[in-house]
Amino acid sequence: MEKEIFTSEFEKLANTHNVRLWVAEKLGRRWSYVMGWGNEKFLPAALIGEIGNYGVFVEGENYNAQEILKNVGEILSKFRDIQKS
Repeated sequence: MEKEIFTSEFEKLANTHNVRLWVAEKLGRRWSYVMGWGNEKFLPAALIGEIGNYGVFVEGENYNAQEILKNVGEILSKFRDIQKS
């Protein structure tokens, strides 16, 4: 159930900002894809921020990176809270 909520939150975020959004885990100097949401934009991807060992990548035009990063942080913190319970 938590995974479905997690996925739907990110899907909603990607659709709201009209971007392709994904999260990757940092393993040494490389990034390992975890999950992604939204439609492919065929634009250069940008790492907009890191939260712990995770990086948030966005592909799109005219998006607010700080707002997306803040929303991703909120979603991840909810998920961490669920896992601790």
